[in-house]
Amino acid sequence: MLWIILASAMAGAMDAPANTALTQALAREEAGDTAGALAGVEAVVNSWPVWELPRIEAARLMLKLGGELDRVETHLDVATALSPENPRAHYLRGLLWEERGQPLLAAQAYELALLYRSSYEDARFRVAGLWMSQGDWLKAEYHYRHLAKARPEWVQVRLLLAQVLERQERAADAERELLVARQLQPENPLILRRLAELYERTGREKEARKLRQAVETPEPKRRMRTLKPSRR
Repeated sequence: MLWIILASAMAGAMDAPANTALTQALAREEAGDTAGALAGVEAVVNSWPVWELPRIEAARLMLKLGGELDRVETHLDVATALSPENPRAHYLRGLLWEERGQPLLAAQAYELALLYRSSYEDARFRVAGLWMSQGDWLKAEYHYRHLAKARPEWVQVRLLLAQVLERQERAADAERELLVARQLQPENPLILRRLAELYERTGREKEARKLRQAVETPEPKRRMRTLKPSRR
């Protein structure tokens, strides 16, 4: 639905037939026909070749369908030439580089997307993971901290941030993030296990044992209250 709204928002920039054609093409994706949506979007590209939005949508749909990566690149090359500061084009180029097994080039593309839209959470999450996979703990920490600040309830980010901090031998900082995650979700077994593992690695066996017992001990079954005989 988001893509249909974005297409409709371009009405002021393009003539009505172009906008209508793109909106109708993207509606097919909403209805479950992604291949049909791609065919419709490419027809829009052929009719209006200097409009960057359908090229971006075509690239997105091709990546979704696992299509030809060279065609994806062509659409993105034209889109960025027409609109160099469009963050979605750079984000999709990051996905393209990941598909091609080029994590560093993908990270650079995501960083460009964030340069033009700092609130682009999808790009930030992916680039943080890439820097983490490359062992660049400081860059990964930078992006995970941004996400944790923007979305404090996003527990997965805090777990990853804790992992990055521990890799830097900052166990106290890692513990702090895990404790915040535990406050948000006190009974989450993954959080409790990660905290227990951290305590084990830092020689705090007693605290680790308590946490593992909390994870492994099932909650007692509730007893059904005995009903009194009816007076009727």
